[in-house]
Amino acid sequence: MTLKYKHTILFVDDEEPITKALRRLFRKEGYQILTALSGRDALEQLKNSEKAVSLIISDQRMPQMTGAQFLEKAKAIVPNAIKFLLTGYSDMEAVINAVNKGEIYQYLTKPWNDDDLILQVRQGLEQFELVLENRRLLVLTKKQNHELSELNRDLEKKVEERTREITQKKEELEAANSKLKSSFKGTIRLLSALVETLNPTLGRYMSHTARIAREIAEELGLSAEDVDQIEMAGMIHDIGLLGLPEKVWAKDERDMNEREAMGFREHPIIAKVCLESVERLREVSEIILHHHEQYDGDGFPKGLAGDKIPLGSRIVGVASGYCRIVDIWERDVNRIIDKARKYLGSQPLKRIEIQEPEVMLEEIAEKMILLEAHQRYDMEVVAKLIKITGASRVTKKTRLEKEILPVGVESLTEGMVLAKNLRLKDSRLLAQKGTKFTKSSIKAIKSLAESQGIVQPILVLAQEKSQPGQSTAGNKKQGA
Repeated sequence: MTLKYKHTILFVDDEEPITKALRRLFRKEGYQILTALSGRDALEQLKNSEKAVSLIISDQRMPQMTGAQFLEKAKAIVPNAIKFLLTGYSDMEAVINAVNKGEIYQYLTKPWNDDDLILQVRQGLEQFELVLENRRLLVLTKKQNHELSELNRDLEKKVEERTREITQKKEELEAANSKLKSSFKGTIRLLSALVETLNPTLGRYMSHTARIAREIAEELGLSAEDVDQIEMAGMIHDIGLLGLPEKVWAKDERDMNEREAMGFREHPIIAKVCLESVERLREVSEIILHHHEQYDGDGFPKGLAGDKIPLGSRIVGVASGYCRIVDIWERDVNRIIDKARKYLGSQPLKRIEIQEPEVMLEEIAEKMILLEAHQRYDMEVVAKLIKITGASRVTKKTRLEKEILPVGVESLTEGMVLAKNLRLKDSRLLAQKGTKFTKSSIKAIKSLAESQGIVQPILVLAQEKSQPGQSTAGNKKQGA
């Protein structure tokens, strides 16, 4: 990650040779450097500095005021600054005190390694810039909300809908931000919300993956801690795709050219590099790194096979494979059928009923996951996925059946509402779900029925309720 801003760093140590050594080390990095020989002197500099200090490195053992005491006081002046505690002693009580009261980002021991210290400081500044970016997004959200409120009255309905969406996102971001310091899981949720704000399709797909992965982990009887780790990995497992165009990452990997596939295969590594600098995210980053490994060893980035692939990665991999089809594939029925035939062949596809796109995608996703079990996926994990998604689909079907009434063509009456797309026997679409029948459309349908061209019975809503914006069956005739 390239730093976007010029940063000021404050070094505090009662030994002047150490502050000079730190100044020499970091001068070539392009930072503005401040030094202080005591905690009191450092506090004065923080109050009087023209530029805000982004990062502080303080020695622990200093006269009059220890580093932990100084960092606690400094928090009131620069609450967002990244803080490091530098000590040459095994003083764990001081370290714990600094963590609890001064909210230090990292503690380091003397003597330090120059390269390691430079890397730690850079990672700290990247974290500082992430907080700044979060604030920028919140300000941008408020600005957009204000601009939308001033749109023309003719767009009032759209403005209200968009305002509600933005307000909801704003509330989610603010709620997640309030937990940033106290809740580790809240931090992951914030990242997920930011991704969904920047790229709604990718965000919703990763949220769905996290939900399915959590349910699979629970079905496998994993501990609450492991379930949480897997869910968090699912929330941000494809965060490394943010730099790729949607037309590339939305493709099935088998449809990518060599250059696209090369860029796509880098995303687990990019995600791990971004996340592993935060100590508590290391296990999550390890799950994300291996979620594209395959059970037969033909995956990436390391070609792990079987049980050598972390269980969390196997779970996220199965959930991700299922959700990519359900959430990212197009919703056009003909395109769904063409794409499914390409991967499944004609025989398995014949057993899939032409119905609502969402239901078709769920059935196709299950068949494709099952087809690749043992090769791409762990069969035990796949079995849990099928149990979860199958039960969910049965519940949906039961609920829909209670709301739908099958009727013959002769029983159609004016005002009835179509509950499912009406097709001719050759699969051409005649009327869309939600169409309200009129006298003329019923007459036309009865005429077609006489020539045995209508699939019967016709499914209508049990309660007569038309949907705004839907046209009548009479003007919906068209070819498939």
